Amino acid sequence: MSYSFRFSSMGAIAGALTLAMPAHGADDRFLCWEPNAALMAADTEYWTPERRAAAVEEVFGLLNPSDHAAVDAPMVAPSRADVAVAPFSYGGKLFYTRGGQDFQASAQFVAMDNTVLAAAHSMFKGGNQATNITFYRAYDGGDGTRFEIDNAAVLAAWPDVADDPPSPQRSAFDYAVLKTRTDSAVGKFALGKDAAFTDVTLIGYPAALDNGARMYKQPSQRIATIGDAFQAAPNGLTQGASGGAWFTGDAAPFTAVSSISSGGGGNVYGPVFKDLTEDLFAYVAGGCQ
Repeated sequence: MSYSFRFSSMGAIAGALTLAMPAHGADDRFLCWEPNAALMAADTEYWTPERRAAAVEEVFGLLNPSDHAAVDAPMVAPSRADVAVAPFSYGGKLFYTRGGQDFQASAQFVAMDNTVLAAAHSMFKGGNQATNITFYRAYDGGDGTRFEIDNAAVLAAWPDVADDPPSPQRSAFDYAVLKTRTDSAVGKFALGKDAAFTDVTLIGYPAALDNGARMYKQPSQRIATIGDAFQAAPNGLTQGASGGAWFTGDAAPFTAVSSISSGGGGNVYGPVFKDLTEDLFAYVAGGCQ
């Protein structure tokens, strides 16, 4: 299956697919595009406070307790994270348009000062690439430090499974890397390829808590490795937390070992990071060349 890079003929940025240009020097292991040509050319800021408040959370793959009574309460409930201190200051909220709809999800600086880890199911789904992408680091109560995005990339294998039902097999490919125009001034998570961890902390912006306006953290444990995906429990971070990091370490350096892909019933799945993941970060940091 192949997907072409395309743009909408509609004049407005809002409610339309905006220009998404393929990057030069392509590596056939990855699918990379420039998502923000129209956003950069616009005379006004697209992501106004009103648009950010109206953006909807990704619902595919994460159950929302308010809508699914069968979801078990985690043994340890999520708690508010202080985005003024590391490593929570590395994370933030991602806003983007896909298929004519404005969305919000979770993301964070990982590996390099100009690379952000997000969920692939946020960046590419239904044959649509995300555009109008903006990252707000340390987002809290409606605002944060804004970063423009020059490139977005997913694994080349992702489009073939993007619209499959949630599963550990799908979660194995469910991550994306974004290149920011300016560097993080506060640091980033290290990228971890340690498949032997047990204790882990999950972070994200679940809509069921504070309407997604603030970051929450969830103490959890890896309970299984299924192929190239991890399973962890408990988890109370649901819709809106897609793309949030799983990290290890009680002191710096903090290491991102996976990210929130899908889950339910107090469980969560995320990808195993490998050498290919490291190559994707390097590729995007260099402008997909």
